[in-house]
Amino acid sequence: MLNVAILGCGRWGRNHLRTLSNLRDDGLVGRITVVDTSESARDSAHLADCVSEDMEGVEADLVIIATPSNLHADQARDLMSRGYHVLVEKPLGCCEAEAAQVLASAHENGRVMGVGLLLRFHPAVALAKKMLRSGELGRLETLRFVRRTTREGPENGNVIEALGVHAIDLMCHIMSESEPSAVHAEGNFQESRIALEFPHGIEAIIDIAWGSSVERRSVTLVGSNASLNFDLDIHDKAVLISGDEKTVIPCQSSHSPLEAELRHILGGIEAHKAGESWTTVPDFGAALRGVRWTERAVRAMPILRPH
Repeated sequence: MLNVAILGCGRWGRNHLRTLSNLRDDGLVGRITVVDTSESARDSAHLADCVSEDMEGVEADLVIIATPSNLHADQARDLMSRGYHVLVEKPLGCCEAEAAQVLASAHENGRVMGVGLLLRFHPAVALAKKMLRSGELGRLETLRFVRRTTREGPENGNVIEALGVHAIDLMCHIMSESEPSAVHAEGNFQESRIALEFPHGIEAIIDIAWGSSVERRSVTLVGSNASLNFDLDIHDKAVLISGDEKTVIPCQSSHSPLEAELRHILGGIEAHKAGESWTTVPDFGAALRGVRWTERAVRAMPILRPH
């Protein structure tokens, strides 16, 4: 069993802790250590086996970096240089150049490194890609992504960098890892609408917001024969829409995206230890593309200037 440390135990770090504790119960994870400079965060980490104020002396195979985003790149490089495998929550870096340095560090130190673009692991995404390959949806015409949360955004936060990066990566993934040809954006850093243009005239519309009146988390693939819709909070089914008929399609797996992501990187570390091959998800090229197009979407936002 592998030992895991969680660096940063805020809202998302606590989600990691809950999921890891379940994997520990299943015998897939050994000791769980929470590392946080906040005493209250450490005191509330009841599911951890031990807590620490810093990484000194922490024995772990994998470190999950769930700290404030401006720390990710430096912490990832430092931890990999010290022999840890890492899973870095997005963003991987403040820009594409910084993200590339982190990826290069993984190669330099021979470490397994994952980037927390977990929607790739949603069971309905695998179903959608299977149905596209089989022709059940016909020719893909439009992609729609909606993520509107009632949570208020952090001060000086940017909804494109926080929520849009997941949507951009997922749209490219569904499009067989295609590179967009253009991006358009409107709104502001609390509520934004992004349009990604892909080859063959296919457009992905991304609607994201903080402080919404209701929670909405959905993905829709519109094809020439039928459409497929799924709720990101529902992990075991999607809905096929053909004319006026709706059919519930079960997914092969019902693991949450976070659990599936953790299972994947733990398996990669086990394979690395055994000298076997392993595959990162997303691969490093896709991870860089996500940073690149998130940057471009931010730059595409209209800039309001005083008259």
